[in-house]
Amino acid sequence: MQNQHVALVTGANHGEMGAIERSAELIERDAWLDLFAAAPDHVRESLGLASTMVAGMGLLGCRAIPITELNRAMAVGIEGELSRDDLDEAVAWLDSNATGWALQVAPFVTADVVQAFIAQVSLTATGTGWAKFARTDGASEPLRGTIEIARVDAASAASFGSAVAGGFGLPAPCAAWFAALVDRPSWHCFLAIVDGAVAGGGTMYVRDDAAWLGIAGTLPAFRSQGVQRSLLHRRIAAATEMGARVESSETGQPGEGQEAEFPSFRNMSRAGFERLYVRPNLKRES
Repeated sequence: MQNQHVALVTGANHGEMGAIERSAELIERDAWLDLFAAAPDHVRESLGLASTMVAGMGLLGCRAIPITELNRAMAVGIEGELSRDDLDEAVAWLDSNATGWALQVAPFVTADVVQAFIAQVSLTATGTGWAKFARTDGASEPLRGTIEIARVDAASAASFGSAVAGGFGLPAPCAAWFAALVDRPSWHCFLAIVDGAVAGGGTMYVRDDAAWLGIAGTLPAFRSQGVQRSLLHRRIAAATEMGARVESSETGQPGEGQEAEFPSFRNMSRAGFERLYVRPNLKRES
């Protein structure tokens, strides 16, 4: 499996989509669409949440929080060829439902219609993009330390939601949104506890033989203590126990020589993930 993984990573750099790249893109799409579907009605109304799928592209919109994570098109061109009409429909939906949205196109999606569309509507890469990571090596060595990682249940759901929302500095309604994932099919939630106090939380979405390890936050008072590493390793172990053969996630791509300043990027590498590619965030010029 390790040799296959390396071959697929190399293929991605040459404009070819392998099974792992496809799996990583699609499970991310499905996890986020289901996250939006899980939002309680009062949260949906408060934040202006909307989501849909057009020709295999997952579309997200959040009027109240203008960040790329919540306002974007995912899995563009992954499930099959797109027409200009498909892309026009997706952008029309984003213009109506999203704020400062991004079209996320993996570097191996080289279809002429997609590349022509990007040029014609003047979309350009902003920032350094997102690094897409995956691993296929099974469970990693458990971390030793004083951080307790516990499965979230109904009794701890509110604490979990508050920890994740607080870790990202998101508005109060997001706590109820993340709490709604507890006991939802395909979702698995974990709470980090340090000296008896809630320090952070992380989620995992598992479907068939693929797992997406996303949405993990640490409260400011507990940062730089290994909370994220502990959450990451616990989720890897849980995914392996559930039969996942591919575990994937994404994080911000550091600028050249800045890897030490991006703990999430560093933690992925330490946990045995390999970077598959960097996916740009394509936005309209302001």
